[in-house]
Amino acid sequence: MSSSKSAQVARSTVATTWRWLWPDVLIRIVPLTAIPFLSIALLHLPLSFLGLTPGNWQFQFLLGLMIGICMAAFATAYRMLVVGPWFRWPTLSDHFLQGFYYLCINGPVEEFFFRGFLLTIVAQWTGWIGWGWLVSTAVYTLYHRLGKWSWRSVAGVGLAGIVFSTLYVTQPKPWSLLLVVIVHGFTTWGFLSLGDEVLYRKWKWKQR
Repeated sequence: MSSSKSAQVARSTVATTWRWLWPDVLIRIVPLTAIPFLSIALLHLPLSFLGLTPGNWQFQFLLGLMIGICMAAFATAYRMLVVGPWFRWPTLSDHFLQGFYYLCINGPVEEFFFRGFLLTIVAQWTGWIGWGWLVSTAVYTLYHRLGKWSWRSVAGVGLAGIVFSTLYVTQPKPWSLLLVVIVHGFTTWGFLSLGDEVLYRKWKWKQR
């Protein structure tokens, strides 16, 4: 892993990303997707219970892009200024692979579970949306420690989780996941992919 003081640049390629990506799909993505579907099947609930409604999708899409770009910038800055200067410089093809994964798979699945399922079911059980907001945000934040993320990184996840949960519960009902999925995807991409690119550019500029 490179640092801002290193003369060597560690690369992140499609091959290196694929080594962690496919186990992540099997161990984390599949269960997080299956549990909500099994729950609503057993409880005979509609798909709208999980936030799978179109809503005003044009407005949600545009708002998601605007907020998502801002969150990507915030996540990149947090990655550089708080987490640390170490980076792996992604190849162009790896940028595309990571971007697709964060925007089209990881973001939708995590929001499907933590906001669409967990937040909603806790709010229904307790009778107060505040408990759903709190539990979903806390569990989303702390579960990243299972991946051995540093506490600085987990704190950033917590800040992002507050934004995601708040965006979800403040929209008109029936709640839709589209807005928060887009924001989530951009945030993760900014933290885990764009952040490394910017750190590399900063390192390269310093070498001059």
